[in-house]
Formats: sequence, C-alpha cells, structure tokens
Amino acid sequence: MTHNCPVSTTADDPVALAVDRALKPLRDDAVRDVEAILDAALRVAERSTPAAPRVADIVAEAGTSNQAFYRYFSSKEDLMQAVMARGLRRVRDYLIHRMSKVADPSAKVEVWIRGILTQATHQTAARQGAAVSEILAGSPGPSDSRAGEATVELWELLVEPLTEMGSMHPELDASVIHEAVMGTMRQHLLAHISPSTEVADHLVAFCLRGLSEQG
Repeated sequence: MTHNCPVSTTADDPVALAVDRALKPLRDDAVRDVEAILDAALRVAERSTPAAPRVADIVAEAGTSNQAFYRYFSSKEDLMQAVMARGLRRVRDYLIHRMSKVADPSAKVEVWIRGILTQATHQTAARQGAAVSEILAGSPGPSDSRAGEATVELWELLVEPLTEMGSMHPELDASVIHEAVMGTMRQHLLAHISPSTEVADHLVAFCLRGLSEQG
C-alpha cells in the first residue's frame, strides 16, 4: 500500500525555514559584495578604455580582495558578462515601467524603441556601456548565456504589443526591431555620441511602417 505524503515547501518546512534564517545574513553580505564588484567594474572599465580593466584595479576599486572576487567570478570575462546581463535587466525593468503607462500597442513599441535609444544619451551610463561593449567584443571566449537570456527577455517585451497590432510573426518582428534599435544604439555608444531626435523619429517611423505594411 502506497502512502501519499504531502511535499513540504520552504513556507511550511521548519528545517528549510531555519536554514534560510541562518543563511540570510550571509546571502545579504554576498549580494552587497557582488553589487560592489559589478559597480567597480563599470567605473574601472570606463577609466581604462580602450584597454581592458585589470582584476587588481577592480578589486581595489570595490574595496575587496582577490579571494572575494574569485569566490563569485571565475574570470574577468565572467565578471564583464555579468555586468552586461545586469545592465540589460535594468533596462528591461525601465522599459516595463514606461510601457505600462501607455495602452495603445503601437505606442508601447515606440516607447520601447525610444527607451533603448535613451540609454545612449545618459553620459556616464553611455560611456560605461560603450566600455563594456568594447571589452566583450574583444573577448576571445564564448558568449555567456546570462547576457543572451537577458537580451531575449528584452525583445520579448515587444511580442505582446506586436501581436495586438496584427503581426503575423511577432517573435521574428520583435527580434528584427531589437537588432535594428540595438545596432543603432551601439553605433552611437561606440562613437560616444547621442542619437539625435531625427534618428529616433526615423527609426520609430521605419519600424511602425514596416509593421503596418504587413496587412
């Protein structure tokens, strides 16, 4: 005879709750350490570009140690990929907030496009983004799945409004718009210039016109 025992979850498992309670201070310390290293990597990358930043300089900037650095990251390239993934997810959160303020699907697409381009207009963020992009472009290692997943999560924000607009291939259209807009932003980042209003207007009109012509 088989007895079906309920599966305990963290919410009602006293052992799991006790372990979580004990580990929380360590987890909070680890989060602070990692955030400090990521922030330091951005500042050092901005100062050292076009040369790649040194781990020793990042560790000194973060006020931590080599031991702490390698506890969280396997290499400098691993760190820079994490910096890129965090940046992309922050942009995604920003876009979700902005897109939630408009109801019309075409307006959501426009907000997404302009929101991406805005990343090249904030001087400090633009310089740091350009530095990280240059470092990763020159990295001999394979691309990291974290940055790739964050990139997909970014353009997936377009799928719902594109579907509402009648796109026959919303995922493909979202990917194409993403490539066009990110490519434009990257060109401006690397050239250390901000996209003009004319560039932004043209890109928005181009993408929306392409979608309207599907019908």
